[in-house]
Amino acid sequence: MNLPNLLSFSRIILAIPIFILTIFGEPIYTTALILFIIASLTDWLDGLVARRTGQVTDLGKFFDQISDKILINTVFIAMLGAGILPAWFVAVIVSRDTYVSGLRMVAASKSVVVPADMSGKIKTVLQILLIIVIYLNLWMVLVTFLLYLTVIISLLSAFNYTIKNIKQIN
Repeated sequence: MNLPNLLSFSRIILAIPIFILTIFGEPIYTTALILFIIASLTDWLDGLVARRTGQVTDLGKFFDQISDKILINTVFIAMLGAGILPAWFVAVIVSRDTYVSGLRMVAASKSVVVPADMSGKIKTVLQILLIIVIYLNLWMVLVTFLLYLTVIISLLSAFNYTIKNIKQIN
């Protein structure tokens, strides 16, 4: 396994202690936050290393996206279980991610790789920001704003992936 894929895999591994620490709650949110920031940085780093070392592969593109979804959705589910996030929000995010992953699987069955695009990257950045703001226990107004903005951008991103790729997978 190359370094970029190991970095992606580390996000999956880090999701486990982050989940546990989030379920247990304060005062260990600080540890969960630190681990989450480290995991989030591997998302940026794996792409950078892959591009700079010429290790960009179709497997790496899929693995990176799946690792992101596992990390973020695991944290959102933990926050739901801890009573921090509403169920409707987690249901929308997990449903969107499952839908886009399904779209990618159909495309892959036709030898088409659906890479992350700008709308998906913005969605991921918003999700990461929302999680950090929640862990930091910042203003509820900011959390609420980011919650709704994340849902809107997530749904627009799913729509965008559909429009951009529907012809390739039909």
